Amino acid sequence: MDIFWDIKGIYPQRECAVTVGTFDGVHLGHRQIINKVLETAKRNKNLSTLVTFEPHPQLVLPKNERTDIRILSTVDEKIELLTEIGLDRLVVANFTSAFAALSAQEFVVDFLKKKLGMTHIVIGHDHAFGRGREGNIGLLNRLGKEYDFEVFEVEPVMENHKIISSTVIREALLDGNVNKANKYLGRQYSLGGRVVKGDGRGRELGTPTANIRPFSQYKLVPDVGIYATRLKFDRQIYDSVTYIGKRPTFNLEQKVVETHIFDFNTELYEKEVVLYFYGFIRKDARFDSLQKLVNQIAQDKMNAIEFFKSQSK
Repeated sequence: MDIFWDIKGIYPQRECAVTVGTFDGVHLGHRQIINKVLETAKRNKNLSTLVTFEPHPQLVLPKNERTDIRILSTVDEKIELLTEIGLDRLVVANFTSAFAALSAQEFVVDFLKKKLGMTHIVIGHDHAFGRGREGNIGLLNRLGKEYDFEVFEVEPVMENHKIISSTVIREALLDGNVNKANKYLGRQYSLGGRVVKGDGRGRELGTPTANIRPFSQYKLVPDVGIYATRLKFDRQIYDSVTYIGKRPTFNLEQKVVETHIFDFNTELYEKEVVLYFYGFIRKDARFDSLQKLVNQIAQDKMNAIEFFKSQSK
């Protein structure tokens, strides 16, 4: 997959089938759109092309126009996922206030049509774009007739009569429902980060942990609690149990992500890792003695081990 980071340097390599959007999470709904792009490009011998934005538009828009968003996928995670899908070309447009001020017609005609060589465009059922989200399927159909490109609108992917969307997945993760989030993503939700020095409390309690600081301050961290997880380090995958919270037993204020890796003795300080969430074990709780906390930590580890045993059956 060819990746372009500067839209000014792009030129029409050959005609292409395009889709445009944030694609945060690259979930099952997104994949249906992308599959239509791949199918259309193959049928017409076009380049399959996806245009996305960095940073997420909600992080750039004026405060009165945006929501307090947490992203499901960093740009590096998005690139990895899209590479696996098999697109020919990815354009990562730098989303600035000036870019946001482009009219929908300018974006379609000057950028998609003239710069990329678009002959087909695929969009989701509710996609809006351009200044003030003025662009929609109606505008695309009108411009398609005028500038000779074909428009395809993809119906949403439904689950239990509800549309699969990035918003629904965020809500599930913020509720600790990783099973639902993973189902809608089509994979395990992941959190990449660097292992930083903690206070050593886990080791003191007999369960050493890796304290993980996410690479992006905007990355969504699931709800507080205990999770069955797997940790990727140096191309190897290890079963683990992860705590997210403020450790109420010790009256601490800072939220942490601490992972205990089973049967693992390697020093991870300052190493880069990826954490995959498989299941929710329990909510966070305060304990009135260290011994009760130690006992519960041991139980959490056993519950995570049993979780992965049940998954392998």
